[in-house]
Amino acid sequence: MGETMKSRLKQMVPLALRQEIKRQLAAREDRRNPITTPRVPPRAETLIGGGDFEHVGDAFFEILKRHGLTPDMHVLDVGCGQGRMARPLVSFLDGGSYAGFDISEPGIAWCAEHYADAREFKFDHVPVFNQRYNPKGTVKASEFIFPYDNDRFDLIFLTSVFTHMFKDDVANYLEQISRVLKPGGMALITWFLLNGVSRTAENPFFDFVYDFDDVTRTTTPKNPEAALAFDEGFVRGLYADCGLTIADIEYGTWARPDSPFQLQDMVVAVKPLNINTSS
Repeated sequence: MGETMKSRLKQMVPLALRQEIKRQLAAREDRRNPITTPRVPPRAETLIGGGDFEHVGDAFFEILKRHGLTPDMHVLDVGCGQGRMARPLVSFLDGGSYAGFDISEPGIAWCAEHYADAREFKFDHVPVFNQRYNPKGTVKASEFIFPYDNDRFDLIFLTSVFTHMFKDDVANYLEQISRVLKPGGMALITWFLLNGVSRTAENPFFDFVYDFDDVTRTTTPKNPEAALAFDEGFVRGLYADCGLTIADIEYGTWARPDSPFQLQDMVVAVKPLNINTSS
């Protein structure tokens, strides 16, 4: 599979310069067309995540509802950023609650300010190390313990989190997800899955052409956490090891342009009712 023009540009243009160019373009758009929607940051101040902040959050909210989200659920948003997924939940959750954590301290500070009136919404900064997103972090992702009790949440979701983490990190996070998920609860997690289709697809979004290890590929060896894809068989084994049952996989448009689902692949998993971690 040949590299796309986007992949080649990433190799040629330093990350800091790409980010500054993006910020300058966003600031110009902010001046021309300011954002006035509550809990939506200005484009130039959006810290993590591509695409339209409001549209992406609303679209994933519809996905959550399609998979059974109800107003009384207790939900966990792993990698919540600036609340892109939290925003549409404020007017929806009634009797339930929301918890989110992120390695971005500025992102959590933004949420703490803009969700101060949302009583059942709690945001936590966690000092987990990530070479790209939190190089000053002091805790290894492979050793991080989620700051929540066992069997706490009805629904846990991660959007474009495991696409920036290494295999030992995602293995630990899946164990933590299983621990804090209630029996019968659901986990919705997006991935880039390597299988017979995606390994050979001519991909307009990402070219995972560099082997990082025996189960992982990246788009750029200089900054592998920018985008990571995992062998699907390895991922299925992780879920089984953590006691989570995969109910469905919605393969995304990144490798299947005709897919009716979102960009990334989403694994839908449940924690069996006969598993209890409260002891």
